[in-house]
Amino acid sequence: MSVRVRFQERPGITYVPSSRSGNAPLLADIISKPMPQLYPENKYDMDACTAASIGDLEVLKKLLRINPNTMVSKNQTGWTPLLYAAYLGHNSVAAFLLDNGAQVSENVDDSTNGRWQTPLMMASACGNLNVVRLLLERGANPKMCDKEKRQAIHYAASCCQNVVVDTLLAAGCDPNAADSHGTTPVHEAAIAGHEVTFLSLLEKGGNVEQKNSKGENAAVLGCEHNRILQIISDHQAETAKQAPQAISGNRGPRSLSELLEEMELGKYSEPFKNENVDLEVFFELKEQDFKDMNIPYGPKKRMLDVIKRYKTTGVIRSDTFDSNQSSSTSPRGYSSHPEDDNGKMTDTLRSIRDLNQETKTFVMNALENLGSGDINKFVVIT
Repeated sequence: MSVRVRFQERPGITYVPSSRSGNAPLLADIISKPMPQLYPENKYDMDACTAASIGDLEVLKKLLRINPNTMVSKNQTGWTPLLYAAYLGHNSVAAFLLDNGAQVSENVDDSTNGRWQTPLMMASACGNLNVVRLLLERGANPKMCDKEKRQAIHYAASCCQNVVVDTLLAAGCDPNAADSHGTTPVHEAAIAGHEVTFLSLLEKGGNVEQKNSKGENAAVLGCEHNRILQIISDHQAETAKQAPQAISGNRGPRSLSELLEEMELGKYSEPFKNENVDLEVFFELKEQDFKDMNIPYGPKKRMLDVIKRYKTTGVIRSDTFDSNQSSSTSPRGYSSHPEDDNGKMTDTLRSIRDLNQETKTFVMNALENLGSGDINKFVVIT
């Protein structure tokens, strides 16, 4: 530990006389000054924490014979020999300590430091895989928390230790476990920008939408890492393909007929049954498929809108359908076009635009025919 000395006043300056001045030579003058006392190395006794930190197993064996309690004693900073061995990756030392009284129990007074950090947390942060496996085999609890409610998997994820993350996930750790700030291992990997660790967490059920106490999800926390953002986008798209999301409450439609009933289009179930179209196939249909089944324009348009929204977002909103609306109009809370939710053109404006375009085309054709003098090309509309 370094020590700072504050002088009450500026210290004095000693000038060494030059050998050229005719005084004693410079070297002789220095030697004549009092020197600090020197001690041999064997004068100092090594403690168990120091021996564990440098991996000196022989010293630990000697200390064990002198006083077995030194294997579990804490130093002034609250660290045990096992914490040092785990932190610095001395597997054989860690095994020796565990065989001679060191604990990996859930009692924070025995096996942790002042921040309640466990040997497993220390080994996980540093990627000491062999020590991690040893501690787990000896009964270390992978879900034990420190004072900030951080588990070993938080430490491993934040330090990009993907192999350790895989080991801890296999031991039952939750990729979505939140600490006192709502931060999860998924968040830690996103912040670190380590895509391999991030992918491992997602494969075991990691939630990219879960937010911390500040309302930040993985995309926000990993915004500086383009590869993380791409993984999130790909993951969301893959999730959206797996199954339709909930239409009402938290339960999705169990069948196509149920979906059509929710849309108040149940009377159109028969054509789909005749073509052996189930719920999964329904979301792969194209406009021509609906024409071939003679589905009228209004219902066809609504069904295509639902398919488009599902393919775009993977979500069918719970307030999508309104029993007070007819089948030819857009359902409550769900515009006919997904882009309308972003403030773009409504159905009415879109119809006006199409009508104006048709009128413009007709007028241009009429002017062109007038210019050519071919009156027979006019079409009278009544």
